[in-house]
Amino acid sequence: MALISDDDPFLGAWELLPESSEYELGDPPAQGLYTISSDGDRYHFEIAWKTADGQRFESEFSGIPDGRPYAYEDSRVADALSLTRVDESSLDSESFRAGVRLAHARRALMEDGRMMRVTQSGQAPGGETFQNISYYRKL
Repeated sequence: MALISDDDPFLGAWELLPESSEYELGDPPAQGLYTISSDGDRYHFEIAWKTADGQRFESEFSGIPDGRPYAYEDSRVADALSLTRVDESSLDSESFRAGVRLAHARRALMEDGRMMRVTQSGQAPGGETFQNISYYRKL
């Protein structure tokens, strides 16, 4: 039985609105594209962004939105990742290392699904907490 329907409002390509970003840790990207797809059981995330000085970065991950942590292949930062579909307009992810939660991200749909706010929070390497907020428009 599929957990994610074909008409899920999170699915699609989302363009970053950099002028609306509010970052406590690091600098917000100058450009960004956030793509969410699904195979029915898993969400697949592809994120590409460019910094103000022109450096390009990419990240991708996937997971089953059942709230349970699963091994994460990109172990430079975390060794487990969980996804939770909180409700129709909220999708959360959490990253863990050795069972300790490092970061949380909430994707919240706004404006009838045409906008998405991504709020990332966690603990920086120096121990201080942070919250970064980015806004995206659905393409």
